[in-house]
Amino acid sequence: MPDPSGATGGSSPRSGPVVEILRWPVDAGQRGDLLERGRPCLWLLDQGELAPELERLEDWARLPVDERDLHARIQRLAARAGGRAGLLPGEVEVDGDGLLVLNGGRVVVPLIEATILNRLGATPGRVVGRDELVKLVWNDDRRSDRAIDSRVHTLRGRIAPLGLTIHTIRGHGFLLAVEPEPKNEPAAKRAAP
Repeated sequence: MPDPSGATGGSSPRSGPVVEILRWPVDAGQRGDLLERGRPCLWLLDQGELAPELERLEDWARLPVDERDLHARIQRLAARAGGRAGLLPGEVEVDGDGLLVLNGGRVVVPLIEATILNRLGATPGRVVGRDELVKLVWNDDRRSDRAIDSRVHTLRGRIAPLGLTIHTIRGHGFLLAVEPEPKNEPAAKRAAP
């Protein structure tokens, strides 16, 4: 397990790329080199320090940090550095202040939408039933399907800049996924009839 005191650390060779664990802003001078080399880095911040604007292979945690949270963040960074395109369970989670931080981007998410997104983020790539989401958000207060559809529609717009999308699985529910990056290739020409 890496040293959460701020010393350079990493994951074991079996688990993927080495993740640097550094202190912010004390070790900020190493950032340019890490970004240039494509090395993932977890920044540890003392209480009161402001987090930096993050790049794709960076994340941060405030000290003292829970060991399970530290381990999960290291795994996510190693997976990103290894080129994995999917999401890990819990990787998409809105914090208690209503902020979602992912791949260097930040989005503010209101409470009801945060509840929906946190549930979808707990099992990315798997369908979560519409009824389960309605019950989770509004408990026993009966709402129409249109109410959840409206919230999901708004949520899609909020998370799109982070490269995320929510698919509607007709008759079943919703699924959180990474939006595939558009290819910068010209369209193929069609043969004349």
